Amino acid sequence: MRKTETGAPRRWRRIASWAASLAVGFYVLLTAAPELLAWPHVAQHGRTRIYSNAPVPPEIDRVLARTDALLSRSPIDRPDLERRLFLTDGGWRWSLLAPGHGGAFALRRPWRDAVIVNRSDIAGDRVENGAAIGGRRTLSGILAHELTHVLIGHRYGELRAAFFASWLVEGYADHVAQESSLSDADYRRLRADGSDHPALDYYEGRRQVALLLARSGGNPDALFGGD
Repeated sequence: MRKTETGAPRRWRRIASWAASLAVGFYVLLTAAPELLAWPHVAQHGRTRIYSNAPVPPEIDRVLARTDALLSRSPIDRPDLERRLFLTDGGWRWSLLAPGHGGAFALRRPWRDAVIVNRSDIAGDRVENGAAIGGRRTLSGILAHELTHVLIGHRYGELRAAFFASWLVEGYADHVAQESSLSDADYRRLRADGSDHPALDYYEGRRQVALLLARSGGNPDALFGGD
């Protein structure tokens, strides 16, 4: 005869199950609303709300101005959209909000127009991800890259955009940002060494997108199949 679990063991199992469910629910809520974390500094600059580990210096206006200048060159730019930026120091907030993406420069949350950035230096206009090769980019360029993902989601729909080829969306985002993680010399060296560096796909995607846009008169709808 099978024994039925009763008493304290069953109660503790239920408590553990509830606790796990609450933890998962809280984490899902946190990833959807990163502002729920205790950000020491919050600042509003025009349509951009910034959450940061460190005080937001005056140089943020220069960074955002360059970001907007890069985005304005794209036909899908939306100057009316409000934006939320979460600038970390690469510490526990980044680890918590970017699980599985520790080596990235930044990421964005679909549907919420939130951009979370790794080791940010506003005054120096740079972001670092710790990689020995391709480990530094401009903060303004990374913001332009990630906000281009936001624009793609608004233009073509989040669900549809989720099925676009990675090289296409990442290549277009880097095309708008006008920079790559790798220099031309880095790219040639990594290819000669047979490396599988993750930035290679971004570099090649940007070059391919540039060729395709040149053929379509710079129309991104021709890339993504827009109406």
